Amino acid sequence: MITPYYEKAFERHRQDLEAVERGEKPHLRFNKKLGMMYVMIIQQLRHYKGDKAGDLIVLEEWQKKAIVILAGWQRQREDGVWVRRFRTAFIFLPRKNGKTIFAAAFAIADMIVRADQGGEICFFATKRDQAKLAYNPTKYMLENHQDLKKHTKESYGKLVFDKSGTELYTLGRDSDTQDGLNVSVGIGDEHHAHKDDSLWDVVKSSQMARREPLMISITTAGFNVASPAYTLYEYAKNILDGVIEDDFFFGFIAEAPKKPDDEPDWYFKEEVWSAANPNYGVSVDKEEFASAAKEAQSRPEKLNNFLVKYLNVWTNAAEAFLPFNKWLECKGEVKIGNIIGGLDMSKADDFTAYVRVSVIDGKYHISPKFYIPKNNVFDRERELRVPLSSWVEQGYITATDGDSIDEDFIISDIQKDMPDMEAFCYDTYKATRIVNIMQDDGYDSCIPIRQGFLSLSEPTFFLLKLIKDGDVVHDGNPVMTWMISNLAILTDAAGNIKPNKSDYNRKIDGVAAFINTLAYLIHETPKQEKSIYEERGMRSL
Repeated sequence: MITPYYEKAFERHRQDLEAVERGEKPHLRFNKKLGMMYVMIIQQLRHYKGDKAGDLIVLEEWQKKAIVILAGWQRQREDGVWVRRFRTAFIFLPRKNGKTIFAAAFAIADMIVRADQGGEICFFATKRDQAKLAYNPTKYMLENHQDLKKHTKESYGKLVFDKSGTELYTLGRDSDTQDGLNVSVGIGDEHHAHKDDSLWDVVKSSQMARREPLMISITTAGFNVASPAYTLYEYAKNILDGVIEDDFFFGFIAEAPKKPDDEPDWYFKEEVWSAANPNYGVSVDKEEFASAAKEAQSRPEKLNNFLVKYLNVWTNAAEAFLPFNKWLECKGEVKIGNIIGGLDMSKADDFTAYVRVSVIDGKYHISPKFYIPKNNVFDRERELRVPLSSWVEQGYITATDGDSIDEDFIISDIQKDMPDMEAFCYDTYKATRIVNIMQDDGYDSCIPIRQGFLSLSEPTFFLLKLIKDGDVVHDGNPVMTWMISNLAILTDAAGNIKPNKSDYNRKIDGVAAFINTLAYLIHETPKQEKSIYEERGMRSL
């Protein structure tokens, strides 16, 4: 029997109740009557579309629990007033599992119960048309309720509830203006599609004057693990797993249970489907699900879409080749020993990756460095849809001056490592000047790595083995993780493989540099396997 992951939201609730009863959290209380008011209001609304369009909403037990928990918990402010406990909610559901109820219906109930005078409920998404996918059901539910329709009117693209003067409207990155907001409840629809948190931050920052603000992220999984929604997803899981305590954050995550290594057909078991979909057999049609699963099982190119849309599993281009979760599990304390350097040079205006690998006690410790021209950061950020500017600020990428990559800066970093570097492995493309300077400095272990199938097949397979066996140690650098997620493979007629570099916007420079070092390491035994700390002490990475 598989226990659904979303049960952790209910277990956290039970633990909080016990903590309050023991007096450990005197600033919190659970107001069940308040939460049940939301349920009562929602069940007076009508379904927007599908087979049940026009019928009254009947909440499933899991929906009632989640709504009552989110709405019913309160915290006491310093002035003694009890207000909404949760300031942020992350609702993670596969398709057809009732996202509309958590967006449209919850917004209506909150508008009525909280009665925030002059409130603003903002549905926001990457495009305004996407935000309307949550706004339109709200409009329908209000217009099809006998009493609510008398107090609701639409004007200039906004719904206005005259009992409290609350406005409901949409906002997208393509909106005419984002000024003058004073949002009480912000609802980000399909958060996985947001390339950065700029719109989220605009809405959240507008809530400072509100008494009981709430931000809700409602999303399915996606294909971009560099998205802000994935960061929020990881944070929510840490809370639900008890790693982090955050009394202001509510998380509800419905996803397929983690795949065991010894069960290749895990994602094609009905008990897994049911565990991932709380509305399996209700709004999620069993026959349609089985048909999609059969297609994904027989057609590998359909697998990723099945995992994301039906089982709510974050995936990426690498998923068909690399077990991405295994890469995440390889995060640890990186040590520096005898260094094998790897370089993947870019075009003049793009990424360059320099990777240092030390083999210590059978583990491959990897420390990557990334470089990009400073003047291109914002343009590439828009093209790649990843937070490059934030990564630069956090030190994960070095932005070198100018419009093109500063080779001298990269050379200076490599030169610092040369005394401890056993070999320097490089793709010959655009690396000639760097290699010549190293050789002029007396370094004679520069190893060119040809980029064909025969040269790269064995080290690429070796990369897979290292990750599956947990023999890589990395520091969690999000740029490297993003590049791992982008890895796609080309195969020749003989079954040899190599990384696919044909997509200019699917960056894998760090992975390519790592594979260059492995091309050397699978044929050579490192000369020094003990940590260099034993000889000269710690140095910064």
